[in-house]
Amino acid sequence: MAPARKRFEEIAEHLELAIFSGRLSVGDKIPSERGLMEQFGVGRSTVREALFMLQRKGLLETRPGAAARVSRPDANTLVDDLSGAARHMLSQTDGVRDLQNARTLFEIGLARHAAKHATAEDLKALKAALDANGAAEDQPTFERTDLTFHYTLAMITHNPIFTALHHALMAWLAEQRSVSARAGATRSEIFEQHRAIYEAIAAGNSVVAEEAMETHLATVAHYYWQGVAPPEARPESRRRASSQAM
Repeated sequence: MAPARKRFEEIAEHLELAIFSGRLSVGDKIPSERGLMEQFGVGRSTVREALFMLQRKGLLETRPGAAARVSRPDANTLVDDLSGAARHMLSQTDGVRDLQNARTLFEIGLARHAAKHATAEDLKALKAALDANGAAEDQPTFERTDLTFHYTLAMITHNPIFTALHHALMAWLAEQRSVSARAGATRSEIFEQHRAIYEAIAAGNSVVAEEAMETHLATVAHYYWQGVAPPEARPESRRRASSQAM
């Protein structure tokens, strides 16, 4: 048997149905806490749990001293719900690989879409991001402009879900850029890969754009795993051990 539902879940579902059915619209005030307490015969803490549940879903906006109002969930709300699971995945090797693979499929799709649909203004913005990346004179600036280049690519979709997902993936995998750099990924190598992605997109060649993005992300992943490997497992350690044995 399914476990009995808690009262706050029932209250949250009641309000959620009122929102989805149109009885409550964006901007409408919902009944007061006291009104909900009387309507459902529960205490204040139960009502507040229900309201918090709806707030997390992006369906309610609450402010101190003001009545809660119906709000419209956005793409960031969707991504925020995934953040806890993503942090747990990042604590495990397989989870990191899964997120890397997700990023690869996602950004290959972005590159393909951009090659097919980028406007002149989109290409101008992407070229400006590429130029800023190439002009970076230190690692922190390079990493920041690297992120901007990829984010600008996501913006070409003009879809807030894609830009929110991109922002989340970059946050979840934030350490990869610095770890890859410490492991040997050079700024010139990464920049040239960015240039190849841009040139394929500017030429409208979706196949080459996909290949360029896949090569780029495979390079980043290679250096990342090299950087987090135990010292004795790194290539330079194996080379030293081999030369000493000769």
